[in-house]
Amino acid sequence: MNHHLRAAALFVVLVACSSTSEPLSDGASGAGSPGSSGGNGSNPSGGENGSPGGTSGGVVPPPAEGPRAGCKRGVAYGYHSEADMRALSKAVAWWYNWAFVPDDGVRDVFGSIGLEYVPMVWGANVDTLQVQQRILPGAATLLGFNEPNFHEQANMPATEAAARWPQVQAVADANGLRLVSPAVNFCGGGCHDTDPFAYLDDFFASCDGCRVDAIGVHLYVGCKGENGNHAQWMINHLKTFEARFPHPIWLTEFACDDAKSPEDQRAFLVDAVAYLESDPRIERYAWFAGRADNVAHVDLLGVDGQLTALGRAYVDAPQNAACQP
Repeated sequence: MNHHLRAAALFVVLVACSSTSEPLSDGASGAGSPGSSGGNGSNPSGGENGSPGGTSGGVVPPPAEGPRAGCKRGVAYGYHSEADMRALSKAVAWWYNWAFVPDDGVRDVFGSIGLEYVPMVWGANVDTLQVQQRILPGAATLLGFNEPNFHEQANMPATEAAARWPQVQAVADANGLRLVSPAVNFCGGGCHDTDPFAYLDDFFASCDGCRVDAIGVHLYVGCKGENGNHAQWMINHLKTFEARFPHPIWLTEFACDDAKSPEDQRAFLVDAVAYLESDPRIERYAWFAGRADNVAHVDLLGVDGQLTALGRAYVDAPQNAACQP
């Protein structure tokens, strides 16, 4: 299934399952970006050089305390059952679902399970006043637009994203939330900008004084890597983001996109997670996905409440020393 068809399907399910009478929005607000890999990202030759970009007004620091302070590991998925979430909860501290209300199957139980839900303002059609009214107590962070450099995702030139950012910032300000930038990805076609670094440079240049507390990133790369590390191409890209922008990094979608077998994906995941846990600039990361049919061999979950071998590898991977599950 095409990545973007899957995204539209997710939005339909979230709307259909909403326990409130109000619509999520008048547009594709909850639509996800499952695996929107662009062809440019698979084999970087290394990081790009450049001066750190972007200024932040009134930066909000990460919370120093909390039930799972210091834990980075999350999942990008919108179809959890309670059993699914309990299976992941040994090591997964947070999740998001490309919407601003939790999945219906876990809406009443995720807090008792111990996971944090992170809402998102997906794109221009999201009613930010409604988001502001429906942010759940206990929320700490708000995710910005989803892959706006893709025509088939949030679909905004950088200047438009900047012009709309004060509305997103108003939601965060009203609720005391940290704010993650538009989540960018390499785009192989149908793009406002193929280069996520250039897109963010243009966004910040057009958004003087806007608050951004962390940079949102999506990365899909080849599974082979280099120098014995299957995740090295992903790491190279992350180092470029770190060189270009002074903010913490939230990697909110990642996987390798050419896995021929479950073992290919597992080898990538193990190397990727080891790096993400060790790099202090990576504040949060979320694997794509719990279950998916548009990127090969990425499922963390099998039948209801059961981890796949990949899911067990994700849950069993060592955590950083600051994480106190």
